[in-house]
Amino acid sequence: MTAKQFFTQLSALSVTVAALLALLHRYDWMAPYQGLSWMSWGFFIGFSIAVFYACSKGAKSDNPQLFGQLFLLSIVFKMIFCGLLLIGFILLMKPQTLYFAYSFLLIYVVYTVYEVYFVTKLAK
Repeated sequence: MTAKQFFTQLSALSVTVAALLALLHRYDWMAPYQGLSWMSWGFFIGFSIAVFYACSKGAKSDNPQLFGQLFLLSIVFKMIFCGLLLIGFILLMKPQTLYFAYSFLLIYVVYTVYEVYFVTKLAK
C-alpha cells in the first residue's frame, strides 16, 4: 500500500466518520459527549498515520521481526490510551449514562478495522 492510497482511504473514512458523529450528536442524549467523540476521532486519525509509517518502516527493515513487534506495540499503546481516556472522562465529567461509549466504540471499531486492513496490506 502506498502512502497516497493510505491517505486517500483514511481521508474518505474520516469524512464518513465525522458525518456520522455530526448526525449522532444531533440527538440530545449524545450532545453532551461531543468533546470525547471529537478527541477520540482526532486521536485515531493521528494514531493510524503513526502506525502506517512505523509499520511501513518495519516492513522494509532487514529485521524480519520488527514489523510484528511494531504492530504489537501499537496495539498495547492504543489499549492503554483508550483506557486512560475513558477513565479520565468518567472521573472528570461524571456522566450519568453510558451513552458516551456509543460514539467512542463506533470510532474505535471503524479505525481498528481500517488499521488491520492497511497493516495486512503492508505485511504482504
